[in-house]
Amino acid sequence: MFVTTEALVLSKLNYSETSLIVRCYTRSEGIKSYILKGIKSGRNGKKNTALFQPLTQLEITAQHKNKAGLSIPKTTKLSKPYQTIPYSMDKLAVVLFLSEVLNSALREEEANASLFEFLIHSLAWFDTHDYSANFHVFFLISLSKHLGFYPDVSEQNLPYFDLENGCFTAEKNVHVESEESIVLLLKSFLGTKFDGMSQILMSSSQRQQMLDVLMRYYQCHLQGFSMPKSLNVLHEIYS
Repeated sequence: MFVTTEALVLSKLNYSETSLIVRCYTRSEGIKSYILKGIKSGRNGKKNTALFQPLTQLEITAQHKNKAGLSIPKTTKLSKPYQTIPYSMDKLAVVLFLSEVLNSALREEEANASLFEFLIHSLAWFDTHDYSANFHVFFLISLSKHLGFYPDVSEQNLPYFDLENGCFTAEKNVHVESEESIVLLLKSFLGTKFDGMSQILMSSSQRQQMLDVLMRYYQCHLQGFSMPKSLNVLHEIYS
């Protein structure tokens, strides 16, 4: 039976000279991988492959035979074209970074409606608003709620943040972030909405530190989570 679903592109891999394997997060079934045979060939090869840039929103119709196997799409089309992301180097760098994070963090082969809505709503906000240097920090903290390890805010008065246990603490150990300015900034983001993130003031070095802390936090809570290669690109942008 053919299924039509919205999908976010997480990654693509060349398969032979003319084909691609694309890994997506779908509304209907979570993670799915598709093989697109011959898509890079012919006059429209470049146009066709442009559909599969990081975090592009698609509508895919395919026969999903089983959880582990590759599906062959019957049709693939843009679902919600971006208006600004493809034309902003800053936004593209953030999207590339977040696609790497999501590709490593998302493993479930089942639907998660609230997570999917969060992803497409966040990207729509990012696309339709002026660039915010705090967006990816806000996104990562918010995403942790959907992945099950949002920081425990019950003891926010305590001075340090325990990465391993996801809570604030008065005790120092190897998994604790004790830099006062970074812990205070983390507290500022907790409970913040989209329109409030830009009001949180961070220097470029603080933003780099915050990203490094969040990546270590993800590594503590997601088995096999890989440090995104594009993190260095973001650090260069904000240096």
